[in-house]
Amino acid sequence: MTTYISGDDLAKLVRDPSKKPKVDYLIVDVRDEDYRGGHIKGSINVPAHEIQQKARSIAEEYKAVPLIVFHCALSQVRGPKSARIYRETVEDTLVTAKSGDPLFDQQVNVLRGGFNSWLYRFKDTEPGLITAYDATVPRDDF
Repeated sequence: MTTYISGDDLAKLVRDPSKKPKVDYLIVDVRDEDYRGGHIKGSINVPAHEIQQKARSIAEEYKAVPLIVFHCALSQVRGPKSARIYRETVEDTLVTAKSGDPLFDQQVNVLRGGFNSWLYRFKDTEPGLITAYDATVPRDDF
């Protein structure tokens, strides 16, 4: 089952100076070329076609991060599929994990509406939530 997080709830985390990306939360942007046209502050880019190969290393590197949020442009296909692949990889890892492994408690969410909704919601009101925005880079329609 896919669990979603709203843009407003994610923005609260990103804005919170006591919360650190890659420590308190991890945002995984699975878009391809359009990532260079802007992305959520503090996110990492792992294109959807690489998730299968990189899920285990992401889980290992960020195992202590309590919340992982995946998204693509609209979070309709690539974002939810990447979250599912990651979650399945984590579940496979947990079969042999020791009790107390932080992966047991890690939440995996998908950003509702994806980056396009985030951009529409925040680009004019809170541009600091968007890094490297470039309006000339083609993206999926809102």
